[in-house]
Amino acid sequence: MATLVMDENLVAELTARGVVSDTFRRLEPDKKSRIYRAAIRLFGEYGYDGLAIDQLCGDVGISKGSFFQYFPSKTHLLEFVILVFDDYLGKWVAEIRKGETAALARERLLYFYQALVVNSKLFRDEERFFLFITSAMNHSAVALEGIDPQRHIFDYINEIIERGVQTGEIRGDFEVDLTGYLVSLVMEGLVRRQFTSARLHRRETEHYLVSFLFDGIKA
Repeated sequence: MATLVMDENLVAELTARGVVSDTFRRLEPDKKSRIYRAAIRLFGEYGYDGLAIDQLCGDVGISKGSFFQYFPSKTHLLEFVILVFDDYLGKWVAEIRKGETAALARERLLYFYQALVVNSKLFRDEERFFLFITSAMNHSAVALEGIDPQRHIFDYINEIIERGVQTGEIRGDFEVDLTGYLVSLVMEGLVRRQFTSARLHRRETEHYLVSFLFDGIKA
């Protein structure tokens, strides 16, 4: 996995919010990155309940006492990791939007899907972590309010749907927000499937995406 260049302004913000300590903020960037990467892998593999602080400390090479100097609790570690990952997702989706030049909604959605899956910038550990925070975390012993990394994907899809309704490519007799939500669910389901061992052939999923959405919602 490539070394993460962590946004120190974000770390400072999380320090002010009490998610991480000032001791953590003052760590070398490489050490902060190693803690983040180890947590991504372990949360994605074992979930919240199964992640052992001792194992994380052993993987990173820190003491348990040092861990609690950096984070008030395991919940704070999870919040830190999710917010750093969320920041990365937001920048990644913004990059996708900047590079997208298609005119039709179906082409824009297909481009977005290909960027998320075929040309994904997520490593395998990050894909498992994405699955954890978007599905399995609701079944764990922790609940974090107000954190929704999927909003980056949903907001972009809603933008595509709104434009498709304006151009007449997508029927406009349903509420745009509801149509966007349903399309997002389909997209999310396909992305989640590709991030698991039940991956489909790329062309099969692309055909499914376009055919299902537009045969189903086009006037």
